[in-house]
Amino acid sequence: MIRITRTVESEHCLQEYISTFSVVNNLIDRHLSKTYLNLFARPQQAEDGAVEWYSEINGKPQRFNALNVVERDKIAILLSQKLAALTQLHQTLSTSAQTSPETLQLLAKIAIQPSPERIWIVDGQPVITGWDIMPATKLPAEQLPKKRGWLWLGLLALALLLALVLLRGCWPTVKVVTPAVSPVQPAPEHQVKMLCPAQRTKQQAPEMVIIFDASGSMAMSMDATPEEIMRWMQDKPVPGIDREPRRITLAHQSAKHIIDDVPNDMDISLIAAANCHQVSATPAFLPEQRAELKKLIDKIQPVGKTALAEALEEAGKRVNGVDRDAIILLVTDGEETCGGSPCDVALELKKRKPRLQVNVVDIMNTGAGNCIASNTGGKVFAVNNTQEFNKMMNNAVKEYIPQGCD
Repeated sequence: MIRITRTVESEHCLQEYISTFSVVNNLIDRHLSKTYLNLFARPQQAEDGAVEWYSEINGKPQRFNALNVVERDKIAILLSQKLAALTQLHQTLSTSAQTSPETLQLLAKIAIQPSPERIWIVDGQPVITGWDIMPATKLPAEQLPKKRGWLWLGLLALALLLALVLLRGCWPTVKVVTPAVSPVQPAPEHQVKMLCPAQRTKQQAPEMVIIFDASGSMAMSMDATPEEIMRWMQDKPVPGIDREPRRITLAHQSAKHIIDDVPNDMDISLIAAANCHQVSATPAFLPEQRAELKKLIDKIQPVGKTALAEALEEAGKRVNGVDRDAIILLVTDGEETCGGSPCDVALELKKRKPRLQVNVVDIMNTGAGNCIASNTGGKVFAVNNTQEFNKMMNNAVKEYIPQGCD
């Protein structure tokens, strides 16, 4: 752990930073990928009352404002992607009755773009030292409740509590009730997806759907610089932006590689999301048809906008997800741009198909698929460079590939 900097904060801000840091980290650890865990520096109070900010990342801390223009743009893009993921998480959790208003308020605070002086860079990663906090306010004197009113309320609460005890014969307990999704059949005692084909029937074998984001940005090179990406996003000409290795090319190669490892009793369907209302889907390919499946994957090329919601709906139609396991592997590099709500689609799919999960291979770690994965019990596997592509794709389907089979 390294110390990044020291700041002087008000007592109110100091206490909030220290008391809520673990809450922030727990939220990130539970809902986002591990790459987000070091986004916020850890606050500690020094003996003189100042705040010392620490990071688990090793490296020499640099101020954001001290970077050159090129480096600042690069960090700004990365930081905006991470903050967008926090904003999306806030929107997702706000629909859950189990998320407290305090948690939602905290998420809203930390998702706001911080001032430049609070941004530091350690080993190429942005680290934020604190977030904006509203000053504590006192209730005006005329709004303070009268002591007598509080006394009567206390006596009334005591009387109601005593009545409950007498009526029920025991101390009342509070039980958190969560809506349960009941599958048609109870879940098996063992994880069927980790059984070898010889140990399960064909009807028990999991189903798989691979979704390719075939939007225009997938034509970009994985080696594109932040400046090139920025110009491309501004619709400016960028010579060589589609040089190899392109994102779509690496996605082709990695998908074909994992297909060879998928057990021979699992059927695989393919979805290509080329543009709004241009989502094509195939029937399930049998194990003996995988050579044809690979050829079809190679034909997928980037076209237009990102239709994730529509692609998820199509994928959901091709799996059972009720009395057999199902995995949708979503390979994408950006957010929905066709007006759909992939987060809501994922949530509805999980309600209807409780044994379905969506694992997301997130190219360039945009955070766009975080809610899709979390809403279906899946995971996000971030790909930041060419070397990580095969590894992340393999990890995304690893739990469906049993070991030690003939």
